[in-house]
Amino acid sequence: MQASLAFASLSLILFSLSEAATLTSFEAFVQKHGRTYVSGSAEYTARRALYNERLAWTEEHNRLPDRQWIAGVNKLWDWTDNEMQSLRGWDGSKMPAGSSSSSSRKISSHAAFLQQKASLPEEKMWSMSHPVRNQGDCGSCWAIATATVLEGHVEIYTGKARSFSAQQIVECTPNARHCGGDGGCQGATAELAFDWVMQHGCAEETEVPYTGADAKCSGGSPAIDMAQLFTDSSSATAASGAASFGMTGWETLPKNEYEPLARALAERGPVAVSVAADAWFNYESGIFNGCGKDAIIDHAVTAIGYGTDNGRKYWTIQNSWGADWGENGHIRLERHSEDEYCGMNSDPQKGVACQGETAPVPVCGMCGVLFDSVVPHFD
Repeated sequence: MQASLAFASLSLILFSLSEAATLTSFEAFVQKHGRTYVSGSAEYTARRALYNERLAWTEEHNRLPDRQWIAGVNKLWDWTDNEMQSLRGWDGSKMPAGSSSSSSRKISSHAAFLQQKASLPEEKMWSMSHPVRNQGDCGSCWAIATATVLEGHVEIYTGKARSFSAQQIVECTPNARHCGGDGGCQGATAELAFDWVMQHGCAEETEVPYTGADAKCSGGSPAIDMAQLFTDSSSATAASGAASFGMTGWETLPKNEYEPLARALAERGPVAVSVAADAWFNYESGIFNGCGKDAIIDHAVTAIGYGTDNGRKYWTIQNSWGADWGENGHIRLERHSEDEYCGMNSDPQKGVACQGETAPVPVCGMCGVLFDSVVPHFD
């Protein structure tokens, strides 16, 4: 494997509490972020109450002597819970499962990948050359995670940088079974996105720029029906789609298992993972351990590596809320050895399941990070 993305042991440090210290009033927050709320209006009062509630919680959290992460003021602090749900939208469900059926060189079994059993490095980090995206108020995290992973793998395996249009993936990926949402900005799955790209290829970002809104499929083939999506295995289809940039298939890694994700990161490249992100809105820096074992999976992000900081293990996750959130657009999640941090997702239809799938499912890892991981295959 020729890796042109840099392998680096990042010196990640805790950010200061400068913003939390300086933005102590809602009025300063409104000015900084250009809000247009009218002072004295019902909306202004409601937003200020949200802000002050979160500020009080943050000050209390940051006084804890044994905290592993720092909370801080960010652009999401005046959003309601319903508004923040629009930042998420992902299916980590079991449908569609497995790997691409439209690959010209199908690699459907993870067992062969693990036969090597080479020792994993203590740290591995992929340095992404494309900027962190901001999905805005469109539930396109699933599409952005797919585009980000593909950008990393193309650069690793070809030595050339190429962008992928998250907007085209949003517009064109069919979602007939309503997996992870109703499609487009209302949510879908990385599995669906990878399979659509496998069939049709994908435009570059400059060809179909991101708008953060639903629109008619543009810059490529129109969306196809689900039956065709999962049964067409012709090499001609693959050759005219993802094979043009070297992709030969994709794979869902074994669920809730530590080694497959760590090994994929160490030996292949970035991975699209599913997480419960409802507690992330006030994250600023450090190793996040704010999710309980039970987690409602509702967001798609890109795992770009793992490491250790003062003896504490972490996964490094690139989010899609802009570079001005977290650690330059990233969050470090506590990394548990093997599968020791497991619980249940008791309400999968809030973001995980396809329509009609209501049975609780097990989830493992901080914020459920081991639950569902998708990685492409390249020559």
